Amino acid sequence: MSLSGKWKAIMVVLVAVVVVAGGGALWYYGYYTKTPEYTVRMIEEASGAHDLVKFERYVDVRKISERAGDEFLEGIMDSDRAMTDEARSAVSNFASIFKASVSKSFEDAMREYVRAGEWGGLSPDAQLILDKAGLYQAEPHGVDGLEKNAEDGKATLGLRLYQKEAADEFVLKICLAKGQDGIWRAEEIANFREFISFVMKARKEQVRLYLKTTEDILRVHEDKISAADKKLVDILHSGSMGDMNVRRQMRAVMAEEILPDWQLRRSELEKIDPPTAAQTLHRLRLRICDMRISYAIRYAEWLETKKAGDIQEANEILKEARTLEQEAETMTHRMVRGMM
Repeated sequence: MSLSGKWKAIMVVLVAVVVVAGGGALWYYGYYTKTPEYTVRMIEEASGAHDLVKFERYVDVRKISERAGDEFLEGIMDSDRAMTDEARSAVSNFASIFKASVSKSFEDAMREYVRAGEWGGLSPDAQLILDKAGLYQAEPHGVDGLEKNAEDGKATLGLRLYQKEAADEFVLKICLAKGQDGIWRAEEIANFREFISFVMKARKEQVRLYLKTTEDILRVHEDKISAADKKLVDILHSGSMGDMNVRRQMRAVMAEEILPDWQLRRSELEKIDPPTAAQTLHRLRLRICDMRISYAIRYAEWLETKKAGDIQEANEILKEARTLEQEAETMTHRMVRGMM
């Protein structure tokens, strides 16, 4: 081949490369950048790089948050099966007052999570909303596919979340729509209401398990305390409080049966890790144990010393313990009704 022929061949190759490269660029900028697949990729890149500006180019944070606020409130009401339609309507009207605040909390949380990669730095109100929604206890487990809907021209991205309270995964369905500029953007979580119901159901199950476990513990101890109390009554009926032998027998029951049983009850309850919804009740039950232990000690001391100060202090402790027991019973009944 002559020199001129070689140059012609080289020019042909160069032209071909330019054409192919140009075609690739045309495909990339003219088509691929305006697909939902590209948007998903950009969202992942923006999240990984904590690039909020880039993230908001492909995610309509405000629109998602406004819709999530509605879905959150509806999901909370869904969890209350006992709520009538009339009550639901009244609560819904009342809740609408807080919708803007709830939506703003989700909006702030999304931006903070992209900026910092975690939920920190939020206001107390936003933290409360995220906790109530179950998002604090959720972590992403990857993408669960991308589907296009020919009917409405939208696309749906599945995002797998592992919710620790439920010990299970939930797939959030994130809707993407094509804008007038041809860019696809995420603009709604289609099943956020279902996610809230999913979390509420898991929490109810945790509370149900807590109540069942503690009920079994308390029943065993109540039977023992009832038997010990009967012993005290029988001993007292056999004589009088002025009888040293009667007092000695009563002190033995108090120090060797009632006191150890309350201490053991507290120890067993302390080993239980209560769900968030039952923490107040659990602390109350531990406090009752402490009061009953103090009462048993003071009463046993009085049976030995006969000091008026000891029995007066013991009676004050017993009065407080019984008040707390009434509160715990009311709280337990309320939680049981909430399980229905």
